[in-house]
Amino acid sequence: MTHEVTRRRLERWLLEHGFVELAGRKTGHRQFARGSLKISVPGHGPQDLTKKHVALIVRQLAAGGFNKETVRRELAE
Repeated sequence: MTHEVTRRRLERWLLEHGFVELAGRKTGHRQFARGSLKISVPGHGPQDLTKKHVALIVRQLAAGGFNKETVRRELAE
């Protein structure tokens, strides 16, 4: 990806695609769910997500029926 993916950009993308934020827990992470698919976004540390974390989330989304390339392209915008 040419641009860094920030937590805010990922959270906005998830909400735009039908995910809802679940009630907060004591972990400091933010949980988003859509049906049986649940995504955890770090709630602390640097705003930019690591490439590894983005890859794990994209892999989860692909397993949930999203197209990997479309997700990557939309997150990079």
